[in-house]
Amino acid sequence: MMTPDRKALWLLAAMTGVLGGCAAGDERVRSSDPIVAARQADLSVDDRVEAIQQAKADTESGRADPSILRLAMKELAWSLETPEMVRGAALEAILWQEGQEQDSLQIVREMLPTEPGRYAAAVLATAAADHGWTEATPALVRSLARRVPGVSDEERSEYKALRRLHPDQPLDRVALGVFLDPRTDPGPAGLALDMRVREAAWDLVGRLSADPSARAALLDAAPAADEEGQRVLSVLRRMRDELGVVPGGGEELRWALRLDSERAGELGEWWAQSSSAAARLGPEARASLALRHVEPVRWASLNRPEWLGAGREELLAELEERLRGRQVLPRTKSIRGTVSASAERLSTARDALAWGDVLALLVLDEAVGAAAGDLFEVADIDERDSTTEHGGMVWADARGFHVQHFPPRGSPTPDDRRFTAPREMIDFSSAALAHFHMHVTQWRNRDYAGPSPEDLDYAARFGRTCLVLTGVGRDVLNADAYFPTGAVVDLGELRRAPGGQ
Repeated sequence: MMTPDRKALWLLAAMTGVLGGCAAGDERVRSSDPIVAARQADLSVDDRVEAIQQAKADTESGRADPSILRLAMKELAWSLETPEMVRGAALEAILWQEGQEQDSLQIVREMLPTEPGRYAAAVLATAAADHGWTEATPALVRSLARRVPGVSDEERSEYKALRRLHPDQPLDRVALGVFLDPRTDPGPAGLALDMRVREAAWDLVGRLSADPSARAALLDAAPAADEEGQRVLSVLRRMRDELGVVPGGGEELRWALRLDSERAGELGEWWAQSSSAAARLGPEARASLALRHVEPVRWASLNRPEWLGAGREELLAELEERLRGRQVLPRTKSIRGTVSASAERLSTARDALAWGDVLALLVLDEAVGAAAGDLFEVADIDERDSTTEHGGMVWADARGFHVQHFPPRGSPTPDDRRFTAPREMIDFSSAALAHFHMHVTQWRNRDYAGPSPEDLDYAARFGRTCLVLTGVGRDVLNADAYFPTGAVVDLGELRRAPGGQ
């Protein structure tokens, strides 16, 4: 005897011509059966949506089997080949079905975290709010953490759903609760779905509490956490108390956890020096300190201690003096999007630079000159390789300033104007001063002198100070530093030493 699910599958197959004797022939027309019509890829989106609405009405009136409708609509909703409006209509048809609340909740929890369509996401989020499914909170948080260009958080359906589900809590606290206890099964070994939820939740915390002091205060008002949440919380409190920083996003969270894991090993001395340096900073410096500033602060404490006691305006004055007379070579072309050339001047970027960013620029200015030989070696490799851009990290350690080249991984679609940083480079760069990459498709490449929109997105995502070096003449590089805030400062030209290759 068939189970209800197997019967539904058999009936669906029969209705859609999967079983023998139901071939539709070469000429396709809209089927009189609305479920079959909804699945017809050659029909217009409007016709398919109308068919779904008719199938739903037939089910509600008792003229059709609700199990058949549910099975067909789930198949349509899960397929990314289905047009978004059809997927959304399919979800609308089943997420409010009586007696199917648990299955509908499972659909929301599984689909929403990675759902790319805004209409489908809105249907999923609205269903969670209408049903009062607080169990869907981690899925809503993970979805909201993914930015939608041109749409504010407050306009998002996930935001509105979370407000309805948690009317008495600020949403940064809701996101913090998910971060500390994601209530998500880790999944198969190595998948770490719970950690993905934590990172997404911390991304949202960073966005909703952009002020570092607000994030720092949240750590003391943290709700209950699972065992791993308690461990991560203790790491964040240690970062705050010893280094003066609280990570601002999911990738910075990874960075912080890696730093802490190396605190008793390879980075023991680095951590001690950084902690000592952070303790000497005044209120102005500490107010906006970020993870990317810790290494410049450590280096300055050992090599330019007077910088640690200087205010932002004093540091800016020194930087302005250093850059005076240097030629600024603004980017005039972009592969994807546009870049404002004037934004590369210090006079334009200064208001977007925190105290730590100005300090980082001073240290980078020293580093670029000291590591010029290393940088030209990577530039030569980049110029010879027409399949990708090359890059790596700038370091400041007992050997002085130096560069570590990280060749990018191969790509099935070679692109000489894109650098894809390998994951091991990002994870290995805990104590690096900056990430860098080259724009040396040819030595005369000045139209591309400066970061692209994708480069700026990279800095924002990973919370890093970055450097791009562009070939502007034979044996001449132009150096541009840029930050997660989008600020870009042209540091001028770097010339190969005479006799260098």
